[in-house]
Amino acid sequence: MLFETTIRTFLGQKAYHIASQAHSEKARVQWYRKVFKKIVKQVQTIDASAKHKEQLEYFSNQLLELVKGRHFNEQLFSLYLLRFTGTLLGYLSLRGSCLATPTYFQTPSQYYTQAMFSGGDTMQDYYDSHSATGVRLRLVAQLKDEGLNDFQISLVLNISEYEVKKLRAEL
Repeated sequence: MLFETTIRTFLGQKAYHIASQAHSEKARVQWYRKVFKKIVKQVQTIDASAKHKEQLEYFSNQLLELVKGRHFNEQLFSLYLLRFTGTLLGYLSLRGSCLATPTYFQTPSQYYTQAMFSGGDTMQDYYDSHSATGVRLRLVAQLKDEGLNDFQISLVLNISEYEVKKLRAEL
């Protein structure tokens, strides 16, 4: 089951009921290939220093090449997987020192997807956006009372001056 749940972490329902394939090297390698294709694409979107990104791309591509090859070397695969994991965690040198700090966050769409997967309301994003608009309205009014003009309010809220004027029109 660990094989199936690990692959499903990346591929979702496409990997449903594959636990029995864990005993076949050929099947395992095919699933690994699908996972590492996805990993290589995602590594390209990571915001990191040039050297860090270069190492991430190198090790993820090495893993993909290993599962594309004719003869699968599980020991080499395990070692490259450890190096890739270490690089993800910021271990960029051979001196055992962590030289980068990973930072993780959720985009709004990821947050609401997680909420839905946890049994939350599918309309939560709608409710939250209306709640946020109410907070913005109160902030605009408060900042206006403090003597800020529309441009200054737009800087504080990181929105356009036009949006500030639209919000003030709702007051």
